[in-house]
Formats: sequence, structure tokens, C-alpha cells
Amino acid sequence: MNKSVKFKDVFEDLITGEWGNECSDNKNGVFIIRTTNFTNEGIINFENVIKRNISQNKIKEKRLKEGDIIIEKSGGTDKTPVGRVVYCDKEIESNIYLCNNFTQVLRVNRTVANPKYIFYYMFYLHMKGITKLLQSKTTGIRNLQMNSYLNMKCVSPSLNEQKKIVYILNKVTSLVQLKKEQIKKYDIIKQSLFIEMFGDPWINNKNYTIDKLKNYCILNPLKEKNIKKDELCSFIGMASITENGDINTNNIKKFLEVSKGFTYFLENDVLFAKITPCMENGKGAIAQNLCNGIGAGSTEFHVLRPLTNKSNPYWLYILTTLKHFRILAEKNMTGSAGQRRVPISFLENFQLPIPPIELQENFAKKVQQIDKSKYASDYVKLIFIQNKILNIFFS
Repeated sequence: MNKSVKFKDVFEDLITGEWGNECSDNKNGVFIIRTTNFTNEGIINFENVIKRNISQNKIKEKRLKEGDIIIEKSGGTDKTPVGRVVYCDKEIESNIYLCNNFTQVLRVNRTVANPKYIFYYMFYLHMKGITKLLQSKTTGIRNLQMNSYLNMKCVSPSLNEQKKIVYILNKVTSLVQLKKEQIKKYDIIKQSLFIEMFGDPWINNKNYTIDKLKNYCILNPLKEKNIKKDELCSFIGMASITENGDINTNNIKKFLEVSKGFTYFLENDVLFAKITPCMENGKGAIAQNLCNGIGAGSTEFHVLRPLTNKSNPYWLYILTTLKHFRILAEKNMTGSAGQRRVPISFLENFQLPIPPIELQENFAKKVQQIDKSKYASDYVKLIFIQNKILNIFFS
């Protein structure tokens, strides 16, 4: 019969995160893993990892190692409670990495437990919503009650049995990740189609009219006065949108419950992430399947509303995902290193060759066909299977 142990008894070290000082040239300093580098699969996204200046004694004390588990202790959203975890694989030792002060490192005692087994157990707890019961909220930030978390019990079979469970879960996770990479390729195809049909937006070899983007869409439209306070809408936070432009519209709220200063948008408006690092990662979406056709949420987006008979949302969206567009947007960002944003003036003054609306709409039809293939994939089915297996081992 499997025994149960408290989490605090399987960890040999608990390491707090560091933030240090701004690293202006991004060459010196060390890499800092933040929650924006967390993925839904519990794998670290090493793209756009920020660098900070950290003292040598802190580096020696807190450098991440293979097998470490990083837990999000502060942050979260209404839809995604605090307590997400990622696992440090071999890549973490290819350079110097620390985690930031919104996270904490949990280092497993390998004589007591298999690090990857404990990671999967913690991943399961977040997936099941257990961490939501252990979070407190102060000034809008959710904090995980670490003492309560560490006093929770987990099933602890023999090390040999843990190794077998890890083997099975690794196989399923690899399949999920592989399918996710395949989905990314569909987005590359859409960007390639954009260039094929319209040419390079920075080289007007199609002899289109060059004009400012603001003349083809309404930027950051204000809240409509005729919206009723008790009307339901889809509440969209940054966590509701994936890097591939998929948008979760299941979070329904009343306008009365939405905080002041929210971003307001309608069906087919284009959302463009204006903050780092989400902007750099290409986050954005076309607002679709909204409750009552209305959306509200994160102020971390700029909203681009296509003008009828002048621009198409699919053309606008793919334009804003192009790498060169993101590079230009990043160069125009303002603010400090940790809070940099793309100003609305960048979008207002952005000029490019504008293709005819008929050609944009033809492009949109082709993109929709690509999306049908993208969503026909068995990614969701694999996630379901993964969750079922986690339930078998840990419930």
C-alpha cells in the first residue's frame, strides 16, 4: 500500500526568487525565469527570458539545477489560479538561470522522491483547482499560502514505481507538446500566405496605396454608452489568449463586475498585446464567439476595430503577428524595463501599403480554411487523455 508524505518532507531546499537590478544592455547579468515563461504543459519557454543584474553570492546560492520545480506563488487570474508549476530539464544548466520573486524553487530530495514525479503531482493539483483553495488576495494580487501547500500530503509509492509513472506521463506530455508544435506551423503558413498574396509590407512591390493604419481601423474604441451594467460579456485576460491566437471566451461576467479602465471590444475586433514579453511572443487574437458579441478585460491589449469595406480582421491580425511588425513595435516601446508598452501612437502613425478589400477578404477565406485544419487536430483529445492519466495516478 502506498504511503502518504507531506510535500515539505520531500524537498531538501526551498529557494526564494530574485529580481535584482535592471540590466540595460541585456548582455551582462543573468537570465531570470518569470511566470510569463511558464507554459500550460509545465515546460519552460526559454524565448524572451529577461536578464537582470544579480550579485554573485545570490547566483551561487540560487542558480537553478536540473530537476528543480518552480512554483508560481504570486500572480494568477480569475480563470487561472496561482500555483502553476514548471519543471527544469537539462536546458536549465546550459546557462545561469534564476527565478524571479513571484516564484519559488522547490528542490526535491532524490533519496525520498523522484523530482519529475513530484512535479507531475503538483501539476495535477493545479489542474484540479486545488491551489485555488490555498490562495489569498491582496491589492489585486493572488498569493499562494505556501505553508499550507507544503503541509499537504501526496501519495508516495516506491522510487521504482514513481519512475514508471514518470515514464508514462513523459510519453503523453511529449505527444501533447509535439501536437502543439504542429499547430504553430499552421500560424507560420498563414504568415507565409500573407507575404505571398500581399508582398512584403515594407517593400511596396504591389503598387498599393500607402496610408496610415489608423485610416483603416478604429484604435482603442471607447466603451459604448448604451451597454447595460447588468449585461453579460466575455471577460478576456492575457492568460485567456494563447501564443497561437486561440481565445478562451468561457469567462462570463457582468459589466458591473468589470473593473474601471478595462479594455472594451466587439466581435471581430483585433486584440494586440502591448506589453513585454507577451508582445514579443506574438500574443493577440481576433475576438470571436463573445457572449452577446461583447468583450471586456485586460488593459494590456490595444484594440483594432476594422472599418467596414476598408479592412478585414484576418488581414489586420496576421499583419500584427509578423515578426518585422513586432520588431518595429518593440523599438517604439516606452517605459521601464519591466513595464514596457507599445504606445498607441505607434499604431496611429504606422504606414504600409494597403491591399484592396476584395483581396483581403479572399485572404480571410483561405485563413479560415487553414484554421479548420488547425482545429481538426487531436490536440484537445490528447489533453483530455493526459488529464485522465493524471487522475488515475494522483486522485
